[in-house]
Amino acid sequence: MALSKTQNKRLGSILGVMFNDSLSEEILDSLTNEGYIKLEDSKYVLTDKGLDEKQRLCTLSGLNIMYSSEKTKKVI
Repeated sequence: MALSKTQNKRLGSILGVMFNDSLSEEILDSLTNEGYIKLEDSKYVLTDKGLDEKQRLCTLSGLNIMYSSEKTKKVI
């Protein structure tokens, strides 16, 4: 399933925050106002809502992109 233009922009912006890319103030303000990111120690980080949205959009687009802290260890 293809993402809409809005979903594509949101996913790209969220991934940009995850990978510490430089983003425009407009995008950062939008993500902050929607509750997807927050400013923490002069650095933007994803909120729980942002992580959920990233996972939802990645699933829709067939991607598997995670922070290392999101990965779970497999127990045998």
